[in-house]
Amino acid sequence: MNGIVDAVAHAVPDPCRVDACSKDGCSISVKTATRRKVIVDLDCEALHIPHDRKRCDYLFFGEKGARSWVVPIELKSGSFNASDVVDQLQGGADEAGARLPQGIYFQLVPLLVHGTKPVRKNQLAAFRSEKIDLRGQKKQVVLSRCGNKLKDVLDRSA
Repeated sequence: MNGIVDAVAHAVPDPCRVDACSKDGCSISVKTATRRKVIVDLDCEALHIPHDRKRCDYLFFGEKGARSWVVPIELKSGSFNASDVVDQLQGGADEAGARLPQGIYFQLVPLLVHGTKPVRKNQLAAFRSEKIDLRGQKKQVVLSRCGNKLKDVLDRSA
């Protein structure tokens, strides 16, 4: 383990750490993702993030053996605009970067969890052309459906 979970847990106020990712009728199961994890609700007032700053719903930090992940998570049960989602995920990545100590290796997995409607072709094209950047890692947005398991997303990101 490289200590990402402990480092973030100490950098985030207790009321902002949560056990689940669910908003507005959309959720992703985090129970089986990793045993060592911390999930941060970025809408938590104790983080003192200005209300006008774009950010995603949650940040998931997890580790399993030598692997560790930083997962900005945006939940959308209804319609969405890809450009807005990219901005929200980038804002989440920026918040993650502010809380991570230097020298910790991680894999970035920016994640949009969306409802059951298929994502339109123009939205998919926008997601392919835009990347989320965290400390030099530039990653495309990963898509998953509401109700899926984060473990499956992390397994595919290897």
